[in-house]
Amino acid sequence: MALVTEQSSSRRSRARRSRPALVAGFLGLVAALLMTLVSAPDRASAASPPTPRLVYQNTVTEGDGPRTPDIISTSANDAVVVWREGTTASVITSPANSVFDHGYIRYSYTTDGGVTWSRPQTLAQETSEYSWHYVELYKTGNRIFAYMGRTAITNYSGLPIDAVVAKESTDGGHTWHDFTIDMPLNPTTDASLPGKQNLALAGRPVQMANGLYVMPYWASKRENGVLYSVDLVKWTAAGPVPNPTDHLPGEPQLVISQDDPNKLLMVARSKPPVDGAASFALTATADVTKTTTETGTVVKVSWSPFRLDTNVPNNDSKGYFTKDSTGRYLTIYNTKTDPIRQAMNYRTKNTGTAAWSSSELFADPTGPNDPTPAGTGAGWDTYPMADEYAPGKFFVVWEHDTSAILVSRLDISDR
Repeated sequence: MALVTEQSSSRRSRARRSRPALVAGFLGLVAALLMTLVSAPDRASAASPPTPRLVYQNTVTEGDGPRTPDIISTSANDAVVVWREGTTASVITSPANSVFDHGYIRYSYTTDGGVTWSRPQTLAQETSEYSWHYVELYKTGNRIFAYMGRTAITNYSGLPIDAVVAKESTDGGHTWHDFTIDMPLNPTTDASLPGKQNLALAGRPVQMANGLYVMPYWASKRENGVLYSVDLVKWTAAGPVPNPTDHLPGEPQLVISQDDPNKLLMVARSKPPVDGAASFALTATADVTKTTTETGTVVKVSWSPFRLDTNVPNNDSKGYFTKDSTGRYLTIYNTKTDPIRQAMNYRTKNTGTAAWSSSELFADPTGPNDPTPAGTGAGWDTYPMADEYAPGKFFVVWEHDTSAILVSRLDISDR
C-alpha cells in the first residue's frame, strides 16, 4: 500500500501574475486535464502487478524446495498459508536418484494483511516412515480443513499415496488438531480392490445449494472426477470424467457453473501430446442430483466429456480457477512455454456474458532467487492458489523459484 504524503512548501517567493495571464493559465490547465482523462488507459490495464510479500524462503533443502502452497483468508487482514517443504532425504541414501514431490507440511499466518508472516510451524512432520505429497485447504464457517496426501519416506517421488489425512483449525489457522476422514483410497497396487489408487487433491471442495460437498480429485492413469460428502467426514467417489482428447488432464479445480446452480464445472491442467506446446485447459460439466431415501442419500453425477477450452490457457501446469462471490470467473495460469512457468497471467468472465476479459500480467518477479539454483525450477512462478477476502478481492499465493512462497493481492472488483 502506497502512502501519500504532502510535500513541504517552498519558501521561494513567486512573481505576481496578471489577471489575464491567470485566466489563460487556468484554461490551459483545464484543457490539459481533459486531454489526460481522455487519453489515460483504464486502471486495470495501466496497473503494474503489485510487489509480492515473501512468506518463506529455503535455499538449502535437500528435496525440491517449498512448493504446492495454498491460502485461506478469514478477513482482509487475516490469512493462513500452507505448503510442502522439500524432504530432508534422511533415509534415502542413493545419490543417483533425485528426491521430489514429497516432504513435510508447514504453515504460516498473517494478522496485518500479509505485510508480515508468523514463524513457520509444522502441520505434518516428516518421520522415519512417512512423508507428504500435497496439502489443500477448505473453509466453511469458522472451520478450516487441511487435506494432506501421505507417502512412504523411502520413495523418491511422492507416489504412491498410501493415506489421506486431515487437520482442522477453528482459530484462523493459528493452531490445528486431527480431524478423522474416510476417503475412497486404495493404498495398494491391486486395482481389483475398491478405491482410487494415488488419490490426489489439488482443488478445494465446494458446497452446492442442496448441501452436498463436492471435491475434485485426480488419480492413477490421469483419472479425474469428484468426491462427494454430506458431512465432510465420509467421502465417496463418483464416476470419472470421460476424456476423448489426446491431452492428459490433472490437478483439477471445481466451481458451480455460472449457468446452473445444479451444474459443476471442472477445469483441469492439460498436458499436450507434444511436449512444450502451448495449450489450453480441459473443461467438463456435470449435472448433480441428490436424493434422500429411507436407506440414505443417493447422489448421481453425470459428466460431459473433457474438451479443450480456448478461453482458459494452460501450459501443463497447475492453474487456479474459481467463481467469486459475485458469480465472476477468475483463472490464474502460467503463460510461458520456453522456459516454462516463468510468469502468470489472469483472466475473468462476468455472469451473463460470453466473452472473457483480455489477459493481464499477475506475477513475474525477479526474486528472491536461490543463489545456487538446482533442477528445473529456477525462476518459476507457478502453482497459484487464492482466496477471496472481500467481493472481487483476493489473497493469492504461489511458489517462486522452488525456493520461496510468495503472496500478493488481486483486485478484480471493477472488471
